[in-house]
Parts: sequence; C-alpha cells; structure tokens
Amino acid sequence: MGKHKHAFTVDEANAVINEIRPILGGLMKAYKDGNLTIIHEQSTWLIKLSRRLGFTINTRLGIVHFPTLYRGSYRAVLCYRYGEPRVMYWHWIDSNIRMRIRDVKLFGPGGGIKNEEVS
Repeated sequence: MGKHKHAFTVDEANAVINEIRPILGGLMKAYKDGNLTIIHEQSTWLIKLSRRLGFTINTRLGIVHFPTLYRGSYRAVLCYRYGEPRVMYWHWIDSNIRMRIRDVKLFGPGGGIKNEEVS
C-alpha cells in the first residue's frame, strides 16, 4: 500500500503561505538577530505543520515547496521564497531552486494538475 500524497493547487499553496508568512517573517528576523530561542520555537512549529499538511520547508532560507502533479505524476513542486508576494514559481522535484520557472498558470484550471489524492 502506497503512502497518499496531496497535490497542492496554487490557491491551496497560497492559502498556506498567507497563514505562515508572519511566522516565517519572525523566523527570518530571528536568524538575522541570532535569537536562538525564537529560531528553535518557530522552526519546530513550522516543521510540525509542514509534516501535517504535506509540504516541505527550509526554515533557514525561508523556502517552501508544495508537491503538485504534473501530467499525473509528482514530478514538480510549487515553490515560494520568503519575501515573494505569493507562490509564483515551480520547478522539477529533482532540480534546485535556481532552476525555478515563473509560470504557475500551468498548474491552474485546465493546466497540468488535477487536485486529487493518489497512491
């Protein structure tokens, strides 16, 4: 039996970003200021949330990845970096953030994904 994975839509990813943006902002400030207590508390909270909802986060860099479907396969992630106004990029699962593509319309209505649970 395979593990079920959620395919995020751009709207779902942006809803998560809108919720975590203030915490992520506080965390980025804590890294700048060297406040280890806040770094630990907020990183722990964000990592637990990411595991529960099914996205990944690099708390040090403020980068969030949301698994999505590309033509029926989990080969892509929607990508957000702290400071951007919303999720605007995606990239292949096996490439790094420097390879981001700025065209999330591909993942909108009638685009490359279907928002469904798959195994």
